[in-house]
Amino acid sequence: MAQDELNERMAALAEDATQPAAERLAAWNDVWDWLLLSNQLERALTLARAMGAVAEESGDLAAAVMADVVAADAITLLPGPKVEAMRLADEAITDSQGLGFAHIAARAQVVLGYAFGTVGSFHSGIEHLLAAKQILRELGDKPMLAWADLRLARVLFWAEEPEGAARTADRVIRWSRSEGQTALLCGALVELGESFNVLGRPIEARHAVEEALELARREGLALFEGEALVSLGDCLREDGRPQDALASYTQALDLFGHFPSLLMRLGSVHHSLGDDVTARAELERAVEVSVAEGYADIEFRARDLLAAIEEERGDLPAALEQTRLARDAERGHRTSTFDRRVSELLAGFEVERLSREAATERDRRSELEHQAVTDPLTGRLNRRGFDAAVGDLGTSTYSLLMLDLNKFKAINDQHGHLAGDEVLKRAGLAMVAACPDSALVARLGGDEFAIVLPGAEAVEARGVTQDIVTALAAIDLSDVAPGHSVGVSVGCSHRRTEDEDVATVMQLADRALYRAKSEGHGRFCSDHLDA
Repeated sequence: MAQDELNERMAALAEDATQPAAERLAAWNDVWDWLLLSNQLERALTLARAMGAVAEESGDLAAAVMADVVAADAITLLPGPKVEAMRLADEAITDSQGLGFAHIAARAQVVLGYAFGTVGSFHSGIEHLLAAKQILRELGDKPMLAWADLRLARVLFWAEEPEGAARTADRVIRWSRSEGQTALLCGALVELGESFNVLGRPIEARHAVEEALELARREGLALFEGEALVSLGDCLREDGRPQDALASYTQALDLFGHFPSLLMRLGSVHHSLGDDVTARAELERAVEVSVAEGYADIEFRARDLLAAIEEERGDLPAALEQTRLARDAERGHRTSTFDRRVSELLAGFEVERLSREAATERDRRSELEHQAVTDPLTGRLNRRGFDAAVGDLGTSTYSLLMLDLNKFKAINDQHGHLAGDEVLKRAGLAMVAACPDSALVARLGGDEFAIVLPGAEAVEARGVTQDIVTALAAIDLSDVAPGHSVGVSVGCSHRRTEDEDVATVMQLADRALYRAKSEGHGRFCSDHLDA
């Protein structure tokens, strides 16, 4: 595939230590996700570690933290212990939060949640994934939010919640189809197929898994191809087709290597086909890997099946020994489950702490964003906020009012700036009260205000202006500026076509305001209708 060839060239560039650091980092940034999805996990891990060192030497902190996240992701997907993956992901969360890399922190949280799930700490895994989803939702990162949902579906399935896994996977499928996100669609179809198979919906399960397998092979997504083959094997076993299931599992083994759960499946299907010699070899290998990697639940199931095989062969001492070892593994699984639950509770407290800190940071950021677009005196939009709000109207038509308070300088000169500030506050409140709820009211500076009336034509704008004049005239200034009242001059312009930008409309309104002030205080002038 042409894209694979391009990706391979980029990966080779990233791996070439003779190339400039900036070029290597740029290439790696374009290619690391391809390495994971194409199941080149060892290569992805090696390159992530190398790029982390390059990024640190170059002072590229974001790339350095991201390298840790990718390394953690690769370790999580590879066979073997997950302790280093959890450490890397946890450190990446802390570092990226401290540096303000919210997207990287959320991605690291997704990886950490999935890593917890792979070792059976489902509660902690789900907590981390839900926390990551909340951050991604606030960031508006829909693709990464869908990836978090994909990982959540898998952890829910492992936690024996197939209904929740199916619902989550279906949500990802619908979004992926609408957005053309093939990799996400492929992974979600696998999750849906696995869940449907457990829920007793074999036809729907097969359809989902076969579509995923076709997509994975067409797009070169070896990671999902392997998962689809395992899921297809499960479907075929349920359908009473062990020989076909064996072929599917064997293909998955070529892609994935010796995962204990896959070795267990192979042993089971060989046993059902009457090949107990091969079954015993696969199951013993599953036991060996499970013991080495701490999968007590798989060790228990593999030994339990070995005991059944030995009993069928008439070797009762061997069967009893395997049964004893299976019971030991089961007790170890219960103990490790209890220990994991204690760890999960402790992790839960940590999640709550991190969530509180994140919420505080979000509140602080929200307050800063509010301050950036708000006039501190009147509480109305400032010029920056006004420009942004008008820009959000897109191609809509609207009327724009530019307003100057009459004889405001006299109030400042006679009664001081505190009195003037109070007049501005009251004027801002009166304008908001006199305008429709959809109006945008801003103080642009001094005694100059601007109001946008979405969808309003000239006659409607004139009517709103009359309401504003009446509301301003009714302001009681006897406590701050006795003998004064609030009058206003108004210039109006109307955006009638998509071609007119904000600057043009404001310029026309400014000219109308200049005419209104030139003709005497309390005038309303428009580029369309004067009064």
